[in-house]
Amino acid sequence: MARFEVHISDEGFAEIDGDPLVSEPGQSVHEAVLDQLQRYAQERGAAVEATVNDRPGAAHFALEMSPDGSSRILVPEEAPAPEPEPVLVASVTAPDLAEAPAPSAVATAIARARARAVAGDRVAAAPAQLSAGTIDLPAELAEPIGRINALAVVGRLDEAFADATALRERLTGSMGAEHPHALEARAVEAYLAHLCGEHREATVLALAVARIACGAGDDRAPEEVARAAAAWQRLDDDQAALTHGHELLHMWAKLERRGLLPPGHSELAEQVRRHVWALMAYA
Repeated sequence: MARFEVHISDEGFAEIDGDPLVSEPGQSVHEAVLDQLQRYAQERGAAVEATVNDRPGAAHFALEMSPDGSSRILVPEEAPAPEPEPVLVASVTAPDLAEAPAPSAVATAIARARARAVAGDRVAAAPAQLSAGTIDLPAELAEPIGRINALAVVGRLDEAFADATALRERLTGSMGAEHPHALEARAVEAYLAHLCGEHREATVLALAVARIACGAGDDRAPEEVARAAAAWQRLDDDQAALTHGHELLHMWAKLERRGLLPPGHSELAEQVRRHVWALMAYA
């Protein structure tokens, strides 16, 4: 079987066996690679194999392409994988947001609520009630935050989600989407969307939090990207998973270039990268 070596740079350029590959207008570099490998297979009338190195320093993997355009990811044992591999993100430990520095009482309250919610898998482990009497919140915010927590605790998740959305919209409108209060409110909204089973919405919201954190150089950006990946892995729409998977990889690449990727997150990024390639191969 003919074999090729594919290299893709951080800048989005590709080479196959040292020959530069030019993408067509509107075509991604990954699509260009798959199309070229299919042409090689058609020329030979047989499947070809490629070792793909997607950006410098990343672990490589093997891809088999057939003349009809069907392809498959090969596992290390060289047996074809029947389905795209599931992505496991639970191994990445998120920090205790209750201990993370917060710029105000509002952000502290939401962060603590969020930390308690993320710590458990059941509704009973959702945020405990907060009130102006226990945390120094502005009066106009103590009531909605307390209501969100109370609704989540008793399992009225749809109402809690609706209230979190309203709070995020209110804070975004008055303070801006990048304000820490609005950003933490969006994170709570994303987690409640997850609890409600709205995984596409949870992914979009969590990605927005991660995108803003990455752009601002926030120390918590790696954890926000990991949380977005946790939401992303539950998507059952392959096209949505492909689109949002590329965004996750872009943010990880940006963090890596800045030297901000903690231990363990590179492995998570590589799992997502392999899954994205598998989705592209099966598309």
